[in-house]
Amino acid sequence: MKHLRTSSSSQGFALLEIIIALALFSLVAVSMTRAIEEIAKASTSARQEAQVLRVLESVLAEVAHQPEFKAASISFNPTADHIDASATIEKVKLINKDKVELDHMFRIRAEAWINDGRTRRMKRSMETYVYSPRSPI
Repeated sequence: MKHLRTSSSSQGFALLEIIIALALFSLVAVSMTRAIEEIAKASTSARQEAQVLRVLESVLAEVAHQPEFKAASISFNPTADHIDASATIEKVKLINKDKVELDHMFRIRAEAWINDGRTRRMKRSMETYVYSPRSPI
């Protein structure tokens, strides 16, 4: 019966193959971890922006549907998600193409942002113009 001998060079080659395979696996694992982390950050950012925009639209709708307007600044209570909002109402002078001033026009500007205690992050704003004939001039 013959005994097969494995040479030390073939054993070294097998060890080298295992080390290369582990290195490649580690490289792929680190890359995948980073990719998953970036996807999670992007998902969180998109969710937060959607929340800020929903609050912003709500504030703008609430202020725009008042029965009458006067120049004012309004602050809203923070939401459960720490989103703060404010709105400003100001009378504006608009003139149409026939050079006629449009009375009772107001600009409403709403802002919403995430408050992290130190800074306002992801600040967004919207504005609209409202005709309000019942408002005092």
